[in-house]
This record gives sequence, C-alpha cells and structure tokens, in this order.
Amino acid sequence: MSKFRVIASSLRVRKEPNTASQILGTLSRDVVVEPLDLSADEKWFFVQTDLTGNRVEGWIFKDFLVPDDPSPQAATSATPEWLEAAVREIGVEEVPGPGDNPRILEYHQTTTLRATDDSVAWCSSFVNWCMKQAGIEGTKSAAARSWQNWGKKLDSPRNGCVAVLRRGTNPTNGHVAFYVGEGSSTIRLLGGNQSDQVKVSAFPKTMVLSYRWPS
Repeated sequence: MSKFRVIASSLRVRKEPNTASQILGTLSRDVVVEPLDLSADEKWFFVQTDLTGNRVEGWIFKDFLVPDDPSPQAATSATPEWLEAAVREIGVEEVPGPGDNPRILEYHQTTTLRATDDSVAWCSSFVNWCMKQAGIEGTKSAAARSWQNWGKKLDSPRNGCVAVLRRGTNPTNGHVAFYVGEGSSTIRLLGGNQSDQVKVSAFPKTMVLSYRWPS
C-alpha cells in the first residue's frame, strides 16, 4: 500500500477496527504510516508503528489520513490556519430525525442564507466558517460554486486550498471543500456535508472546476 500522513492532532490506534475497541496508543499529526491491511468495511487501516519506543500493531481510522506527498512543495508548506480549524471539526455530523446539530447551524450563520436546519446543504457554510476562524472573508454564500470566483485561481492544488467541484449536469450544483492530498485519479478533500458529516473523502479529479487561494 501507499504511505499516508496523519492530519488529526492525535489519531488513536485501536486493537480492533471499531470505535469501541481498546486504545493501544495515539499517533501525532504528520506521522507517516504504511498500512498493511484494510478492514472489511474499508474504513480502517491496520498498521505497525513505534509508540514511545514500543512496537504497536493496531487499526487507525482512514478519515484522518491523507496520501503522503513526498514533493518538496508538500514538505515545506505549512498548514493554513483555516485548515487547522477544519481538522478540529472532523466528526461533526447531522442529527438524524427532526433535531439539528447546533454546530452545523453555527456554520450556516456565516452565510446570508442563515439556514436553521442541518439538512440544508452546508458544504459552503463550513468553508465560510473555517475561513472566518482564520480571519479571512469568504463568500458569505451558501452556494458551493460561489467559491469559483473567490480569491485567486491556482494552476495546481496546494495543501488547504479551496477546491470547487461540479456535481451532476446542473451548472448551479456543486461542492466545495479543502484539498488535503490526491491519488492518481482522485483528490482527497476535507469538507462538510460529506456523507452528512465533516470528514475526508475522495473525489474524481474530473469533477474539479477550480482551485482557489485567498487573495
């Protein structure tokens, strides 16, 4: 398998591939691992790693990993403040049924729509909220494609840049999230409203409309 880099501040290594399993230790941010196996549900990697001098074997959750990019640019690029804010939100998810997650409603308050329902599309709200945490003005729009003309266009992606994607054939539909890595045909994006939660997901590169960076 390829090597992956930890993007969470700490990543738990568990005895079995589930959140109820015994915690064997934690991996720090930017630690690079090379998985040996994949769980049946394809959500966990099995790794062997050294923790405080001891060899540990266990399972780590895939959503907190991105492909390790050995390029000089990746090695020297600092993590933007807005991406740090996004990483801290991983795991925030919609409330099933009639309830609403107050954190997602907080994301919504950074747009002019100010939606009061966590089932309203919130990928752009999340990006606006993260930018606000870094003191940067976003689009203030709940529309994903509003980011297509925001900031400046990048010729190639960089860690933490805003990625604007098409969604379906409707030119008004889209998705927006933060770039955190890529494979041969996919990019890894950390964003909101990805399977109704904040997480890292893979998207085909053919969906990309633009990569953006603050002016």
